[in-house]
Amino acid sequence: MNGENDGAPSLTVNELFGEAESRAQRARNAARRAAAEAAAQFEQEKQNFLARPLTEANRQLFLRRIRTEFEHHEREVMLASFPSDYCEDGGRHINHQLPGWEDQLPGYARRVYEFWRDDLRLGGFEFHARVISFSPQGIPQDIGLFISWPDTPLT
Repeated sequence: MNGENDGAPSLTVNELFGEAESRAQRARNAARRAAAEAAAQFEQEKQNFLARPLTEANRQLFLRRIRTEFEHHEREVMLASFPSDYCEDGGRHINHQLPGWEDQLPGYARRVYEFWRDDLRLGGFEFHARVISFSPQGIPQDIGLFISWPDTPLT
């Protein structure tokens, strides 16, 4: 403007507030989109977990992992884990080992349990499901599925 003032200011406080509000609105919109995308991704991962079959290749992998951990003098191996939010009760039954906790195992986790129940249990193995991580507020976050065995042969 060559230093001349035609009566209109170069900048107004209202412009600054308007620009700040526009930035804040864009940030809120971006956060909403990101949250919606994360929720959609979570739901897709959950549906995949619920539908995932337990294949013969999975069974063979589990058996190899059990053998490997046994050879390393371990007493258990985690075969799978999943978010507690996949359970209808958020993992409460599993966390507190309430009666019927097995019924709370969703999809693929249920199939891992059934593999133990119908096969590995007959060989002397035990099955455990437990919370392996908690939120800072103490809410279950992730559940692990474990196969364990005694430290001496069965008689």
